Amino acid sequence: MTKIVCYCGRIAAAIMIISLVQTQGVAAMDAEKRANIEVLLKGNGMLANMPQIIDLLIPQIIGDFKKINSEIPDKIWDEFTKVGIAELKRSLPELEEPVIAMYDANFSADEIKQLVVFYQSPVGRKIVVQLPQLAQQMMAMGQTWGERAGDACSRAHSCGGKAEGLRALTPAVSPIIRRAAAAASSGGRPRIGCFR
Repeated sequence: MTKIVCYCGRIAAAIMIISLVQTQGVAAMDAEKRANIEVLLKGNGMLANMPQIIDLLIPQIIGDFKKINSEIPDKIWDEFTKVGIAELKRSLPELEEPVIAMYDANFSADEIKQLVVFYQSPVGRKIVVQLPQLAQQMMAMGQTWGERAGDACSRAHSCGGKAEGLRALTPAVSPIIRRAAAAASSGGRPRIGCFR
């Protein structure tokens, strides 16, 4: 459990460093462009949807950790999940400035205006409403696809390894490959038992 907390701490530190670097560029931003980015962020629901994304992702991530670390009691995982969700939601305001800086760095003032117009259109408003459900469906599909790909990889290695005189994968390695493939397919970090 300590290793998981340390890992989460390292992720938080990396986010803070990125935040500090990104925030320095916000001061030099054109006031009109900044105002349009703020309108865009409200329009596209990016920051407003973050609590829903946290509620969706954290239990899934913790569920993966639980599978890898089954010796840790559920009571501890439940508390860790509750504290993690609360802390991430509490710190959400810290994301606004770095996100504004990222939009500033990646889009021109004219592109920001076009995005604002898009998100104010019926289709733009619909995508804001549908994206959380779409993301959830894509994650589930990606996990299933990744598990199938991991199984296929394991079978191919086992068969090819025997033909080449190599040692076949042990049964314990096959689930690791499936988890890594599932994580890669859903954009996550492969979890291959490094928290044991």
